[in-house]
Amino acid sequence: MICTAALATYLGYSASDVLLRELQRVTVAAIYEKRVFFVRNLGFITPSAARRISFEEALRFERIHEETYRNLGFELVYIPPGSLSDRVSAIKAALSDDGR
Repeated sequence: MICTAALATYLGYSASDVLLRELQRVTVAAIYEKRVFFVRNLGFITPSAARRISFEEALRFERIHEETYRNLGFELVYIPPGSLSDRVSAIKAALSDDGR
């Protein structure tokens, strides 16, 4: 639902009362881990039938996602652009640093 809030912002909609209540519930109840992986864009997008936004729009959407998570009190662990194996390694390293 955090991504739903980001999408609403991106599309210019106000969050509904139901969404706001759910965001408050999961924040107060600490439903999710406070540290979340934030996977950075690769520096390009490939348009498809389902993905019809420009790279600039994708960057804007990424910024909105980042702001939404931060505004809700999440700590972002950035996963930089790279190959799939590089990204998996970065996630494993972050989990290992966290004692998991």
